[in-house]
Amino acid sequence: MAEFSIENVCQAIHAFNNGQVEKADTFLRSFSQSSEAWGICIQILQSNPDSSLVFQVLRILQSKILYDFISLNPQEIQQIYQNCIQIIIHYSVQNQKSTRIQCVLMFIYLYLYTYNQQTKSILEVISQLVDCQNNSVHQNFLFDILETFPEEIIGNKKIIIDDEKRKYIAQDIKNKQMLDIIQFLQQRWNNANNQNIRFYVLRAYKKWLEFMKKYINEDEAIQFMQLTTQTPLFKGALDSIIIEELQSKAVEVICTFFGIIPRNIADQPSLEPQIIKVIFDEVYKTFALCKKALDEDLSDEIHNLIRLYSKLGKKFICKILLNNQLEAFLTTMIWIFCHENSYNESETMTDFWIKMIKTIRNMNDIQLQSKFALTFEQLINGCVKNSKVNITLLSEYGITSKIEDEFEQLLDTRSDMKEIIEELATIIQPNQILQHLGLILKQEFITKMDDSGWITFEACMYLISGIVKQITLKNDQIGVQYLMEIIKLYLDVYQQQNLASNNFILKTVFKTISQGCAQLISSNELLPLLFNFITIGIHHKVPSVQKKATKAFQLICKQNQNFVLMHLNQFFDLIVKLQQVQNYDNLIKGVANAICSSKETMQNYYLKLCSIFAQNLLQLQKQLEEQILSNLKTDTLEENIEQFSKNISCLAYANSQIPANENEDFLEIRILIVNVYKELWPMLKFGMERIVMYESTIAEKIVRYTKHTFRKAFNQFSVELLTQVFQCFLNVYRQMPITACIYIAEVSATVFYKYPEYRNILSEAFESLCNITFQHLPQLSSFEENPDLTEDLFGILVRYGRYTPVLLLQSPALQTILQLTLMAIGLKHVSAAKTFYSWLEVAFKMLKPQDDVFKTQIPQEYKDKFQQIFMPFVPQYTSKLFEALRKGTADVEVEEYIQDCILALSQLQFTDYGKLLEIVFEEGPQNILTASERKNWLEQNKDRQIQKHYLKLYSRRCVQNSLRGR
Repeated sequence: MAEFSIENVCQAIHAFNNGQVEKADTFLRSFSQSSEAWGICIQILQSNPDSSLVFQVLRILQSKILYDFISLNPQEIQQIYQNCIQIIIHYSVQNQKSTRIQCVLMFIYLYLYTYNQQTKSILEVISQLVDCQNNSVHQNFLFDILETFPEEIIGNKKIIIDDEKRKYIAQDIKNKQMLDIIQFLQQRWNNANNQNIRFYVLRAYKKWLEFMKKYINEDEAIQFMQLTTQTPLFKGALDSIIIEELQSKAVEVICTFFGIIPRNIADQPSLEPQIIKVIFDEVYKTFALCKKALDEDLSDEIHNLIRLYSKLGKKFICKILLNNQLEAFLTTMIWIFCHENSYNESETMTDFWIKMIKTIRNMNDIQLQSKFALTFEQLINGCVKNSKVNITLLSEYGITSKIEDEFEQLLDTRSDMKEIIEELATIIQPNQILQHLGLILKQEFITKMDDSGWITFEACMYLISGIVKQITLKNDQIGVQYLMEIIKLYLDVYQQQNLASNNFILKTVFKTISQGCAQLISSNELLPLLFNFITIGIHHKVPSVQKKATKAFQLICKQNQNFVLMHLNQFFDLIVKLQQVQNYDNLIKGVANAICSSKETMQNYYLKLCSIFAQNLLQLQKQLEEQILSNLKTDTLEENIEQFSKNISCLAYANSQIPANENEDFLEIRILIVNVYKELWPMLKFGMERIVMYESTIAEKIVRYTKHTFRKAFNQFSVELLTQVFQCFLNVYRQMPITACIYIAEVSATVFYKYPEYRNILSEAFESLCNITFQHLPQLSSFEENPDLTEDLFGILVRYGRYTPVLLLQSPALQTILQLTLMAIGLKHVSAAKTFYSWLEVAFKMLKPQDDVFKTQIPQEYKDKFQQIFMPFVPQYTSKLFEALRKGTADVEVEEYIQDCILALSQLQFTDYGKLLEIVFEEGPQNILTASERKNWLEQNKDRQIQKHYLKLYSRRCVQNSLRGR
């Protein structure tokens, strides 16, 4: 253990400041958790040290107060408190803000930790310690405390105060100190000789309003509103909206005040109490200022005022909708929304419009909806305007070579507009929205076949994709007809105008279709035209257009399977001709959905579909063999490998669409599936053994096809063929740690576990995979270095444990598995850790009475044997699981997985869990739990709910400890 002195602590801090972070950080962390840190830090700070030491020593002292002050004995508390207060007062007047904030936080922690019924108000305590007069050197310190204090009570969970006491302190401060604090701020506001002081006052005032909002009840809120009406401070905040230096803070104060107003008052149509009328009157006065800011594009003022209007509108939306005196507010909001310089505030405006729409929907008042019909039309107009993508941003699509920085911002704005239209379609018929969009198109799109017209059309199509869901839910047949007309309009114009080859618009039409319209398109008149049009897109030179076109093809095929089956030969020809298309698999998906939709269609067409891929694979295999023999890496080789991979992906997708049917009447289909796989096996084997050396991902594609074949073939997959498959995968796995080879064994366990004829081969595959994996993972660091391999190793243990536990318990590798399990506790990689801890929990549950997590019963003789092997590991597992909690995890879920493992371990009947806990407490840090908490946990260690409570508490304290010294 390191010995700490003033000299070596100062040396470590200097080393840290000079960049020797790793070495010094370990020492300083250890020092900050030692009992000597109190005295050494206080002595250093009392000696007026070099400024380079002050920040780090204050940081350590702040950490000591936060985490260890409550653990001091009564004799130590008074002396340390006095010393710390003197240090705080001394360093709080330094010009460096970071130093002052440290002093502020230390003062707040000390105040809260020593708080009781006799504690004086925070203003009294401060005034006894420092000069609180105007222009005092401690003025900034005072404002920082008043601003920071409420936030620390509300939000700082690191402060070690239980929830009940925290609530008591907050209520006590609200009842006894709140009025004095507001009066103090009022006094400072009145006496301020510059706007800077008023800025600080508003900042602190906002924090105390947030505090009130959290802890005030309805009756108190009404009293507070009445009091506020008479308070010049709030009136001063309203007046400050038009003052540039104070505007942002004034808006924050007023918006926070809205949160205090009870809902039953906010939802009434009247403008009572008086404070609400005052607020609206003052806000109305700012409309001219907002118009000026928008016209001159003053971004800060626009942001502040629109935020104020949106918050006000959301809070009092019922008054705005029902009170005729407030019509001007909605008119102004629409005007702002449609202004070209308001688009940066689209998210804020969207919140308001969606709140308005939802409120009207909940009121379910037809007359009210009619009243705002014109507002809805104007809202749609604004959505179209804000959805337009500026033509200077479309270089990808060949319109211009310039892209501006605003591109992403504009795309965000478009998403907001789409959200508004989606909500609007819940209170008015989607066909009304489509009709209005159609009118916009007729006015601009048809008459002006220029870039502006096309951009308008694209914006409309983008918004249409947001209401397709409502068209479907409401079975809005009129909406479907309008939609068909708009798409038909585009198809007609596309054939006539050169401008219509605009790639961005082309992509948008396909995107709209693929995002939902596909399920609505069933018109016999439109379908042939649409398929011809999509074929143009599939051949398109711009990849993103091509991608959307193939996706549209897939989804329309899925919705119109009869149409596909009627023209199947035409589609088969298309598949054969378009193998070089980037998103070739989307074409296959469309046809495969139709073919695999029923037993009859599979019997008629499945073999023909697969034969296309088989011919492709056979031809590609010949070409690849020649290229591999020549030992030359060429672009053609890469292209052929990519095509080989695509064809296997298509086979996998086709099989994924086949129903998993184990009934006798589906036997013919299961045999068909296996026969196709058997015929393709030589080509698949070639891919695994030869192509994988050039492109390892080919293994994943072959595994995916194999997985879907297993899951649809059931016990029709012959043992002989399965043996060949496993031997091939294992041979590849010996040479390369390709995790797909493990995954195929996982799948096999879940599919074949209930058929006795596969038991031996599953056992052999498991043994071989384990032995090879042990060679790939020779040491602990390999778990982190090979997270995919680690995840799949423990994944197969989870599967075998749940589906074939006897095979796992019979394994000669069981002892090695348990040793590897011990080594892996504490894994940092999130995904691998989740799978690992799932396995560990399964292992614990195998030792308990039968659990429903297991698909088959585990004979008692195997449980007994496993218990004998497992027993020696239990103390180490327990110790390392708690150590993993102490070190912390990168993900909350992983922490919960560890807790679940400890819970499962605690329920094992053959262990003395209380004794194991005692060892954990003795070996681990003593400052995680108090003595009484450790005692209670030990006494009730068999109670599952108590276990959960203390595990969560232990984890939370460990997180707090890990944050110390940072």
